[in-house]
Amino acid sequence: MRPQAKGLLVTFLGVALMSVEAPLIRLAQTPAITIGFYFGLFIMLSTQSILLSRGVETWKKSFTTQPKGAVLAGMCMGFGNFFFIQAVSHGGIANTVLILASAPVVSALLALLILKERTPLHIYIAAVFVFLGLYIIVAEGFQGGTLKGNVYALLVVLCLSFLFIVLTFYKKTSRIAFVFFGGFFVSLLCGLGFSFAITWNGLFFVGLMGLVVTPFSRILIGMGTRYLIPAQMGLLIIAESILAPFWGWWWLGEIPTSATFLGGGIILGAIGFNALATLRHP
Repeated sequence: MRPQAKGLLVTFLGVALMSVEAPLIRLAQTPAITIGFYFGLFIMLSTQSILLSRGVETWKKSFTTQPKGAVLAGMCMGFGNFFFIQAVSHGGIANTVLILASAPVVSALLALLILKERTPLHIYIAAVFVFLGLYIIVAEGFQGGTLKGNVYALLVVLCLSFLFIVLTFYKKTSRIAFVFFGGFFVSLLCGLGFSFAITWNGLFFVGLMGLVVTPFSRILIGMGTRYLIPAQMGLLIIAESILAPFWGWWWLGEIPTSATFLGGGIILGAIGFNALATLRHP
C-alpha cells in the first residue's frame, strides 16, 4: 500500500472512532470536569498497558525517543480534549462541529507559517465545500449557542491544529506515549474542580471513551501524521461531523434531517475529492 494511501486509511479509522466521543459525553450525564478527570486517568491506564505489553525496552524507548515531541503533542491533545468536553457541555454538538470546520484552514496556515510547508490548492477547494456542507447540516436548527461554548470550540481548533504540526515535526515520537501525556494533562486541568461523585452509568461511558475510543483513535490519527501534511489531516478530521450525527441517531434517537443527509453528502464528496487528488498528486 502506498504511504499516503496508508495515511488516509489509518486516519479515517481513527476519525471514525473519535466520532463517538461526543455522544459518549452526553450518555455519561456527568459534569464536564468530572468526565475530564476520570477520562484522563483511563487514558493513562490504557496507554501504559499497551506499552508494557510490548516489553520494558519498548516502554523505555517510547518515552526516550524525541520526548519533547511526546510532551508537546500530549499538551495539545490534553488541552484539546479538555476544551472539547467543555465545548460540548456548554455550546452543544452542532455549534462545536461548525466551529471545528475551520481546522483545515487553520492547519494549513500554521503549516505555512511554522513549517514553511506548501498546501496544495485542492485542499482549500475541498475545505470550501466542507464549510458549505456543515452549514447546510446545522443551519436548520442552529440557535447560536453560548459564547463560552464557542470560545472553547475555537480553542479546540487551535489545539488540534498545533497537534498536527508537532507530530509532523517530530515524526519519530511515540504515537502511544503522546496519548499518555494527553491523558495526564486532561486530569491535571480537571484536578482542581474534580468531584468523585459519578454514577456507574457515567463511569461506564467515560471508561469506554478513555480506555478504548480515545487512545486508539489518537494513535491511529498520530500514525497518519507520518504520511499526510497537517492540512490534509485537518480536512479528514471533519469526517467526524458526518459520523457523529449517525451515532446520535443510533444511540440517542436523534433522527437526522434531510439537511443532514444533503450536507453530509457534500462533505463526504469533498473528502473523497481530496483523497483522490492526494493519491494522484502526492
